[in-house]
Amino acid sequence: MLKKLRKKKKLIAGLTLSTMLLGSAGAYAAQESGFGSNLVGEQADGSVQTPVNQLITPAGKQIEFGGNPITVAVNPNGKTAVTMVGRNNYGGKGINVVDLTTGKLTLKDLDLGLSTMWGLAYSKDGSQLYATGSKSGKGKVVVMSVGTDGTPAIQKTYTLPNAAPGGNINPLDLNIGPQGQLLVALNRDNSLGVIDPQTGALTAKIAVDNAPTSVLVDGNTAYVTNQGGRKAKAGDTTVDSSGTQVVVDPKTGATSTGTVSVIDLTTNTVTKTIDVGVQPERMTQSGQYIFVTNTNSDTISVIDSKTNTVVQTIDIEPYPDAHKGAAPNAVKVVDNKLMVSLGRDNAIAVYDWQGPDKTPELQGLLPTGWFPVDIAVDSENKNLVVANADGIGSRGPARDLTIQGIKVSGHSSYAQIGSLSLIPFPSTEDLVKGTKQVYSNNNWYGIKNRNAEPRNNKKPVAMPERIGEPSTIKHVFYIIKENRTYDQVLGDLGKGNGEVALTQFPKTVTPNFHKLAETYPLLDNFYVSGIQSASGHQWVMQGTNTDYEDKETDTANIRSYPGGAGDPMAYAPTGHLWDQAIKQGVSVENFGEDTTDFTGTAPRGTWTDWYNDYLILSGQKQGDLHVPIGNYEAKYDIPSLGPITHKPFPTFDMGIPDQYRFEIFKRQFEQHVKNDDLPALNTLWVTNDHTNGTATGSPTPQAMVADNDLAVGKIVDLISHSKYWKDSVIIVTEDDAQNGLDHVDGHREPAFVISPWVKKGVTNSHYWTVINMVRSIEQILGLQPMNQNDAAAEPMSEIFTNEPDFTPYTVEQNQIPLDTINGQPNSNTAALANTEKVTPEAQELSKKWTEWSNKNKEKLVGRNASPDETNANMLNHAVWYATKGFDKPYPGEKKVHTPEEVEKQPESFAPSPADND
Repeated sequence: MLKKLRKKKKLIAGLTLSTMLLGSAGAYAAQESGFGSNLVGEQADGSVQTPVNQLITPAGKQIEFGGNPITVAVNPNGKTAVTMVGRNNYGGKGINVVDLTTGKLTLKDLDLGLSTMWGLAYSKDGSQLYATGSKSGKGKVVVMSVGTDGTPAIQKTYTLPNAAPGGNINPLDLNIGPQGQLLVALNRDNSLGVIDPQTGALTAKIAVDNAPTSVLVDGNTAYVTNQGGRKAKAGDTTVDSSGTQVVVDPKTGATSTGTVSVIDLTTNTVTKTIDVGVQPERMTQSGQYIFVTNTNSDTISVIDSKTNTVVQTIDIEPYPDAHKGAAPNAVKVVDNKLMVSLGRDNAIAVYDWQGPDKTPELQGLLPTGWFPVDIAVDSENKNLVVANADGIGSRGPARDLTIQGIKVSGHSSYAQIGSLSLIPFPSTEDLVKGTKQVYSNNNWYGIKNRNAEPRNNKKPVAMPERIGEPSTIKHVFYIIKENRTYDQVLGDLGKGNGEVALTQFPKTVTPNFHKLAETYPLLDNFYVSGIQSASGHQWVMQGTNTDYEDKETDTANIRSYPGGAGDPMAYAPTGHLWDQAIKQGVSVENFGEDTTDFTGTAPRGTWTDWYNDYLILSGQKQGDLHVPIGNYEAKYDIPSLGPITHKPFPTFDMGIPDQYRFEIFKRQFEQHVKNDDLPALNTLWVTNDHTNGTATGSPTPQAMVADNDLAVGKIVDLISHSKYWKDSVIIVTEDDAQNGLDHVDGHREPAFVISPWVKKGVTNSHYWTVINMVRSIEQILGLQPMNQNDAAAEPMSEIFTNEPDFTPYTVEQNQIPLDTINGQPNSNTAALANTEKVTPEAQELSKKWTEWSNKNKEKLVGRNASPDETNANMLNHAVWYATKGFDKPYPGEKKVHTPEEVEKQPESFAPSPADND
């Protein structure tokens, strides 16, 4: 009878999911507009639209607070739970305590004195609470006593030594050993640390495999997940990740292995290493079985602790035949059911597990907040306690300002609101309802039709209905720019949803962006999906962001900062756009994107030297180049980039003008025109709208943005006056929009789709993100989706037309001299012109911000330049004053501030990138 009942339950669950997909054609027809014209943020029905093509409608009770929670733990007495945010400058400071009976916060933002935080663990009796984190480049362990009401109080903070490669040892998850010792995953040291909680003595460091992340204790045995996988062997392809050579896929450059180290705690030795899926993270145990989440394989490895072998691998597929990309990152067992958090799907997947000899059945899904990362079990109240790192998104306190009597609220992508979800153990009805909601939230209804096989004998159209059907467009130019919100650039356009009070680079600075917005579709509801370059470039080129990099962003990138590239652990196993093109035989060429260095034997010179080279290359000046073309070459760490990268094109470096980048691209493009061999996909990184603040010897912010504007305008002009214009599309985005404020959301950006095959002069307010851009490129070039995100996304069909207008674009010349250099006479004319009272105080403030920019210049100029190494909050203030006036307080502030004052703000405490190389 029991077996029959189980079979019936499985059948019902299977029918539920299958019926949804079988009926998907009607559902897709009804939801063709996807998320319609939603603005990012809270909707009328209480749901939240994210900038990653997902709605948030979490199940259960929600507890919201500032910052990004990374870990959650339930007190052994079952009365309270604690969670801790990843960094102290994203809206939160440290620990929050929740009463599990009432679901209310009893303590908010207990400051641990740390810049970044990760692991939490209670002592067995609940009287002590331990946390890991970092401050000032050093790993830390914080010891707290726990009061009878569950409130922790800091007792001691221990400082850990440097990692073997040097720099921060980066302590992550921790657990309590059988003798009360603290067992800490020392991520950058590739070891498990054994710490005496009474003295802080590091009594042992046990060498494990690469990038240990999580620790589980079973009696006298510890299990450690090694997210970076096994040690390299002869013949392996390896790439450096924060000082360790990790094994990677020889094509995509993404890590390709994962292991669990088994440690005998009586001898502190590794007794076995178990191969599991790629990038294993958190674990749980039920009886003799240990369950390991493999985030980049979308699997769970089941280890039998009696034999320490993998006895089962469970495929995590939230819907039938799902693409990879769910990112399972935590798991618990409740009543023979696996509760698996799917980070990228904002859901808990519930599986009926009846032992390793039977394939688990997916019972259904439960919606969570944005990006769930950890689960705890509240047995007393029968709830799952889920930590949602991104919660409800960048909905923290708005920065208000009043200009000319008009009050404006500006949103930054850094104002994060995280959450805990208290979700009751689900019934069958809960799972049916929850599954439908998760499908809707992720736009999975109709996903089968959206990815149907191409039909034969279809007439070419601009945007094919199905991938693989012919397009009139044969060539895609994908341009990635830098870090400006929609309002910063197009707020003064006079149409669309703009706010002029937040405009820092108006039409006089950006005549081409304004003309492009007027001529081609104005996209005033378009969003980047990342917060900063390290996450942004992954979204732009992969259509997703790995669990690893999302957490790195949320914890201040202690391990690494792949601002475009630089850490194979951040690369999705499903690859980049160019990987997909190469795999499917589509030609591709890369100009700068995801390159890591630009070096040669000639002296590098100054911005002026490179500017003079541009003048020579463009025929405006006679003479020899200070660096002959070909002497300097772009470098890369992603193997597949090598053969397709045009190496004379620079990588990120504010010391090289975008006009030089244009001239290098122009020479190569004209060669393709001559040889009739233009690749189908062309990716370009055009960077200088990032600006270099007010550093002496660099152009002013206005001049650098004007340089970027002119370069993009010239690229469009060049292509549109060539024979390839008739079958090309130029798609322009940014990797992130962190360096400004926007009255809608800090992720909203000025994006462009330019082609004879798009509707001209229209304002399109459809909700779009870079994922839709990626999908549109795939749709046009016949590239299959890489992962769940772009498989669910809709192409931007409604802005295309099959009645082309082949009128070429004529570039608008710059109205600001591009060589207006900081530190020269009149260089601050634009800023001071906006300063109503050029008082000695305003002049002194200008001087101080120039001094700050000069101190940080090397982070933006030259071989060591890195996206976002200069703290975004500091640079944003420098650029605000330089563009709006040194008497205009930064939004949300009552007065103008010196660099010293801004440096004390929480937003300025932690630099974006790691300093561990």
